[in-house]
Amino acid sequence: MIRVPFSTPDIDGGLSEGKGVLTLDGDTLTIEVDVAFMGLFKRDSRRVRFDITDLDQVRHRRSPLGDRVTLRTDPMDLVGRVPGAAQGELVLKTKKKHRRDVEALLERLELWIVE
Repeated sequence: MIRVPFSTPDIDGGLSEGKGVLTLDGDTLTIEVDVAFMGLFKRDSRRVRFDITDLDQVRHRRSPLGDRVTLRTDPMDLVGRVPGAAQGELVLKTKKKHRRDVEALLERLELWIVE
C-alpha cells in the first residue's frame, strides 16, 4: 500500500483548505480529504475511491519546496467529487519529504496509463 499526504489550498476560491491522503491499494486509488474553512473550522470530510484504470492522465511537477501531482479521470465526474477539483482535474500539493512516496505511486500508475 502506498500513501501520500497532500494538501489542496484552493478550495472555495482560497477560503478553504483541504488536507488528505492519497492511497493506492492494489488497483484501487482512494482520496481522503478533510476540508477546513479558513484553516479553522472543519467543514467537510470526503472519501472517493475509483479504479486506477479510470485515470486518464497523471502529471507530476517537481519544485524545490514541494511537488504537485495532477490527476484527471475518465469519466471526468469521478475526480469532480473531490473537494478542490476543477474542470475535471485535481491538483495535489505534496511536501518534498514525501517525494519518494510520490515517485513510488507514479511508478505503479504508469503501468496502467497509456497516452
